[in-house]
Amino acid sequence: MTATDASSGFSIQRDGASAEYFDAAAEGSLLIRRCPVCGDLYPPEQRRCRDSDALESVPAAGTGKLVTWAADPLVVAPELTAPDGQRSVFGIVELDEGPWLQAPILGCSPDDLAADARMTVCFVRPGGGEAIAAFTLA
Repeated sequence: MTATDASSGFSIQRDGASAEYFDAAAEGSLLIRRCPVCGDLYPPEQRRCRDSDALESVPAAGTGKLVTWAADPLVVAPELTAPDGQRSVFGIVELDEGPWLQAPILGCSPDDLAADARMTVCFVRPGGGEAIAAFTLA
């Protein structure tokens, strides 16, 4: 399944490997991956651990701290636009569980952000398609 915002070309594609993640996101839950052998935690896109070929999905609290961020001068989708309407902000958030996630940062401009700022997950549907994780200042 592909969801595309016709005005921007932004698209999200679901496949068999990502269906569980997108189903949980649609329900407002963030899933990350855990190795059943060693217990290490990984971001949702991770497919394997050095100790095991099979990772399982587990819920994350959805809180963390901002590691870094950047403003994209292109508005990739209206739902991802900064308050100034001129750009989109993306960042890397270190979840309290440990994995780092790349995600849109909503509701603030880059000048509002600082390293280690507390973040909370929210979910947005760019172009009306699949729900994806984004973050806001806590």
